Amino acid sequence: MTVETILSLLERSAVARSKSDWKQLEQISIQILRVIFKDREIDEKNLRSIIQNYLSSIVGTGEFLTDLTSREISTYQVGLNKLLEFLEKSPHQFSSIQPTLHAAQEIALLALNPINANRNKIGKHLREIARPDLSIVICKQILERTRLNYYSLTVLCGAYCDLNEFDTAIAVADLALKHSPDDGKTYPLNALVRAHTLKFKATGDISEIEKALEYGHTSLDLKLDSYAANAFVAAAVASGDEREIDFAKETLAKAEPQLREVDISALFQTYQAAQALAPGSVVVETIDESIDYEYFKILDSLFDLVIRDEGFFPTVSDLRNMKERFASGGWFLQGLCHVPCPNCEVIALHSYRKHFRRYGKGMHYWALVCDNCKTATDSIDIDKNVFSFISGDLEDNFPVSQLCPECT
Repeated sequence: MTVETILSLLERSAVARSKSDWKQLEQISIQILRVIFKDREIDEKNLRSIIQNYLSSIVGTGEFLTDLTSREISTYQVGLNKLLEFLEKSPHQFSSIQPTLHAAQEIALLALNPINANRNKIGKHLREIARPDLSIVICKQILERTRLNYYSLTVLCGAYCDLNEFDTAIAVADLALKHSPDDGKTYPLNALVRAHTLKFKATGDISEIEKALEYGHTSLDLKLDSYAANAFVAAAVASGDEREIDFAKETLAKAEPQLREVDISALFQTYQAAQALAPGSVVVETIDESIDYEYFKILDSLFDLVIRDEGFFPTVSDLRNMKERFASGGWFLQGLCHVPCPNCEVIALHSYRKHFRRYGKGMHYWALVCDNCKTATDSIDIDKNVFSFISGDLEDNFPVSQLCPECT
């Protein structure tokens, strides 16, 4: 089969993807894989695209990821296993796509336990297999319950960037930056660096790359690591500003001390040459920090969850041992209430619950957290009629028996 035929198949696969014809995309992807397995005439970029197309096709509508009542993941697992068995016949030929395969395998594993932390990871991995559309759906579902979850907002920003919707991506990351705690601000800052850099490449607007560099410096001042360094390198190379490029070299050397000076110089020469040939392309791939497992460690006191999900430490009255109870483990988010907060009359009231047993019966403590008042309280002091509306709304939308780890 000629190169022209492979290119023709790639064009057909692009059409099938644009129409969300997942069955057709799967068949074309399998056909291409069989061809390149024999001829081995394919460049790395196209190989990654072919694997992404196949994985996208077996994800399909993604209902097993977006519908929390659906556990029908078997079709995806069967398709993934077929791909892995096929690639094992010639592993050296496909070594460059290991990160993409890892993302696909992680999706299958994490989907078995769809808690918010795992779903954030799924959103990140869906971007790796070229399904930012589903990543957006999942992030929005999480944000329906945790409206100001800066981590989900950051993943959402990346997904919109993948779709070249840069204004929306920037707005989302701005919201994440506004509501992230001090130790989480580098996540949205690095997302903003990438979003403004990509918008500059798309539009040529100098103000965009100036903003990217500004956010990059702010992020590096807060925390110097590989994530911030690589995001800044991409912005510096795109800018063409020699002073920023020199600073980026110094920064990368500090963030990744295993790289020798000669290695860094060679990297930048490659980056700058590629930039000159294709100014609008992604020359430096920034590292996605949503693999930072520090975020996903078990934090189940009320205070930990509110800091992570809503970005502040709530004020709590020293009554009824609330501080001690809220500081204990076992809390989980129920969701965002559509009934206004009794104090500020703003729809900003999140419910958190904690399982306990009394007289042999499973029950749940309440913690109502308002991200406008920035307070947390139990339910005792709320007017009974008002609380009836609050609890009824939450139970209708987020039945606690389906969310509680102990009950399920």
